[in-house]
Amino acid sequence: MTKPTQQPAELKAIIERRLALEETVQNEKGELSAAASSEYERAYTKLQNSLAQLFIAADSDSHRITIMLEMMRILENRLVYLQNFVIDPTSDNKILAQLVTRFIDEASASARGVISPLEGMYYRAVAALYAGDIAKAREGFNAACASEESDEANDIKYKSYVILGNLSHVESDFQQARQLHDDSIKYSQNNNVTAQALAFKALNAYALKDEDEALSLFEQALLLFDRNEPFFNSYFQRNSLLFCGSIHYSRKQYDKAEAYYREVLEVVEHQSYDYFDALSQLGRVCYSTGRFDDAAENFRRAIETHKFSENEYLVDTYYWLARTHLKRNDATAARPYLEKIKSSDVKYDKRAQVEELLRQV
Repeated sequence: MTKPTQQPAELKAIIERRLALEETVQNEKGELSAAASSEYERAYTKLQNSLAQLFIAADSDSHRITIMLEMMRILENRLVYLQNFVIDPTSDNKILAQLVTRFIDEASASARGVISPLEGMYYRAVAALYAGDIAKAREGFNAACASEESDEANDIKYKSYVILGNLSHVESDFQQARQLHDDSIKYSQNNNVTAQALAFKALNAYALKDEDEALSLFEQALLLFDRNEPFFNSYFQRNSLLFCGSIHYSRKQYDKAEAYYREVLEVVEHQSYDYFDALSQLGRVCYSTGRFDDAAENFRRAIETHKFSENEYLVDTYYWLARTHLKRNDATAARPYLEKIKSSDVKYDKRAQVEELLRQV
């Protein structure tokens, strides 16, 4: 008699690692850097490779089914929590999508009821996204939304509507996206999930230039987000805070804008892009309210924390800091930042104003 394999214990360890990784990604404080995203992708890939090895060595159908179901959950985790519903159909992703689709087809043909028809529709659609077949993915998610099959937690229908809405948003069909994200709210069974759906809908309202609705939805979402409850997503929370700050700033409601930007500073990592963004925006608030010393300090801190490649937002912060120093009658401090802009290769639409300011100083 052959010695039983240790697959169940190994598989349990992999599942525990996947759950821990999922929780870490969900609670990231600040927008992921390219390095952090790559590190998470490597961690997920390592889990997938471990599962593939277990699958090859599996000595029973039940083990193989459990392993492949876990593989499907990893695909979904990456889609929802790491990639925020946007997939790059790399060659590895396409191969993985083929394996998952083949498994779903075999499981659906089996009389053992490994996955339900609704699960089959949904995971085929997820695999189609990984394969880069948007039309097939859309067809699958639409079928899942239209299905009359019971989904106890309404999780599948919620995510199907969210993904369809995101696909419409990417195609700039914001009206359709707003409706789809509104539909998703009907299937939300958790405050954090509802908050995410509201934030999605708010983004589309903002894109449609309906700031009143966008602000209302973002603020509703922020009332529901709870870091201590399941399914919290820091990405959508901090974006809601930043958009609320931006809308209030554009309306010259500076006290409210400042409160939102300061809250961002409290919940994100100091090395994140969102920390830079909040500091830079806070500098504009201080500038607009005549607090030029505070404005200069916030712009300076924003520049110091910016660890990414030079871009138009960093260059714009140089510009605002230079203007702030001029307001403080300190042309000597302003000149280096104007020179930085002049020598930068980044496309910037205020170069004419920069040249004029250089002539003045």
